Amino acid sequence: MLGEDSNNAETGVHWRAHSRSVSWTDQTPVTRKPPRSLQPLCIRKHSVKEWPSAGSDDLEDWLPPLTPRGSTKGSANLGSGSGHVFQLGRDKLAFFDKECSKIAEHVYLGSDTVAKNEEVLRRHGITHVLNCVGFVCPEYFKSNFVYQTLWLRDSPSEDITSILYDVFDYFEDVRQQGGRVLVHCCQGVSRSTSLVIAYLMWRESQSFEDAFHLVKNARGITNPNMGFACQLLQCQKRVHAMPPSPSSVLRMYRMAPHSAYDPLHLVPKTVNHPCAHALDSRGAFIVHVPSTLYVWVGNECGTVMCCKARYAAAQVVRYERATGEIVGVVEDEEPKEFWVALSHKEVLVGDEEEVKNVETMQVDVGLHPRRVEEYDLDFGIFHKALAGGVVPPFSFSNAGSENCLPSKENGWGRLSRKVSH
Repeated sequence: MLGEDSNNAETGVHWRAHSRSVSWTDQTPVTRKPPRSLQPLCIRKHSVKEWPSAGSDDLEDWLPPLTPRGSTKGSANLGSGSGHVFQLGRDKLAFFDKECSKIAEHVYLGSDTVAKNEEVLRRHGITHVLNCVGFVCPEYFKSNFVYQTLWLRDSPSEDITSILYDVFDYFEDVRQQGGRVLVHCCQGVSRSTSLVIAYLMWRESQSFEDAFHLVKNARGITNPNMGFACQLLQCQKRVHAMPPSPSSVLRMYRMAPHSAYDPLHLVPKTVNHPCAHALDSRGAFIVHVPSTLYVWVGNECGTVMCCKARYAAAQVVRYERATGEIVGVVEDEEPKEFWVALSHKEVLVGDEEEVKNVETMQVDVGLHPRRVEEYDLDFGIFHKALAGGVVPPFSFSNAGSENCLPSKENGWGRLSRKVSH
């Protein structure tokens, strides 16, 4: 009973009994109000003009989205803090936009603002300029400085690996002349900094991380996009890995224009799946194995592409410290060692330098002439440019795009001839 006292004579414990609350046993269903429907989350979409500039992800340009319901005080504080960070990022970018940042005695980084200021260039002793954005920036003082131009998009899918050795040639030529080169893109954040980081990795034998921090310390807005960073890490793994990584045992390159806007600038583009079927009679290819660099030339390949392939093979020897001999190979006259190398098999050499296990090897040499449909566009724009045609042969719907300017005169060929002599 409720409130009834009881004594336990045996234990001497005094306790009081209580009945359970009625609500514990009441099974009457409780009528509840239906939950209020929540309004969908509303996130304002940014207009095109509000998008942050390319390569400025580290500046934290995007503010957190505002939710429709929440503490007004908290939202105000969040917006205030984010706005402060946003302004700091903008101030940082504005500061370095006018800075000509010294990375090495002969290498400087900057933006388009610096590139168009002749007084700043002369004050820093600049003699050469590497313009990474031929779409946007002209060669402002062509009669006063030595220019080279690249057509790089600030996109993770842009291929920078294939042009690195030409860039290294340019930097080394500047150094040997006792000059100084300004490397610039639009803001000096992603494209130009990636090339300088790659150069330091080779020149100073640094890791990507060390080279990145060196450049970052000199130019605080350094921020290669994710695709560029991954490509540089792959270069580090391929060239400096000890023991060699499996991907470095056999590598294959095809000579092709780096960009449709500079179709006479031929570079060695990596072939993802090296094999006999990747060869094309219209072109020149480099097959790199640890012991040899083969330069394979198709029956329909012209002199210009053939010479550039031989020069690219020499660049591999120089910049990757390759020890193999460069061997020229003509289509239909390939030695058996070439097919062995291309089939991922090792060549066994006896005491008298005679190749064994080759006679019994079955090699699928494919059809003649060899054709790879994937290469058609590159061969098309190259031969059209060689004949003096108009390139690129594309039509664009957006006339305001940075990718819509016509191609410019190629200067990389002149540089390669100069360096090779």
